Amino acid sequence: MQTQRAETYARCTAELEGDHQAPGGEAIFDQALTNGLAAIVSSQWGEETAADAKGRVKSAAQLLTVVEEKAQAVADELGVYMIPDPEPASAAAPGDSPWPWAEDETLPDLDTRINVTVLREGIKGTQPVRHGRGAGGLRREHVDALLALDDHESLRSLMTEHSDRAWESARDEDRHSRARAAALLRRIGPEEAARRAKEAAELHSPYHPKHNPEGLDLDDCPICGHTAFSADNGDELGMGVGVGECLVCHYERSSATANDQAQWLYYQARWADD
Repeated sequence: MQTQRAETYARCTAELEGDHQAPGGEAIFDQALTNGLAAIVSSQWGEETAADAKGRVKSAAQLLTVVEEKAQAVADELGVYMIPDPEPASAAAPGDSPWPWAEDETLPDLDTRINVTVLREGIKGTQPVRHGRGAGGLRREHVDALLALDDHESLRSLMTEHSDRAWESARDEDRHSRARAAALLRRIGPEEAARRAKEAAELHSPYHPKHNPEGLDLDDCPICGHTAFSADNGDELGMGVGVGECLVCHYERSSATANDQAQWLYYQARWADD
């Protein structure tokens, strides 16, 4: 249940982070806040604390009341409550970390700051449009307060959500590029494709230590099969996956797709070593 709450919180919050005025944003805000607070309250003070007398999960407004009753109020910020980081970085003794870089960097404690006042305003602002009584009133500050909940150890799910969305976007982009390239090949036919492949070497700018230090040699295109894929530069891991375009079918590989393929090649190489 906690995993589902964290995932729902992350999906909904990511939607609002991109556009807090998106159609249906008020309902999305309610889903995100209720699931996020339910995860925090049940993790911090027990599942029964997040439930009402009938055993149902409390509303977002009721869960905020639990936070007011049980969390630590921030003295100089009215309406803001804090749940301390259970493993604060500032409490670590020198030499405790197995990672040397952590000793040289001042890392913030992940105290969870819950702005109850702003979140209550957010709930109030969503009610009119959700119940057909007027326009929505969701503002950026409401979403910012929602984003702050992700510091709690029961959530910390937004980074994964953003990573998944970026991967899905890159995958869809690559599929469309492959489809466009395949359509072009059908249109031009094999003879024209072969002619373009012969010209590819003249059009391509290969690696040169001075004039093109990031360049790569022509590579085989995964769509048309010709040695005509012209890369402007390679992937971030140095696995030789080019970022560029095929000079025959115009298949384009983005940096995101190249880096994803490079990671797979890297892991394959590591597994082979083991």
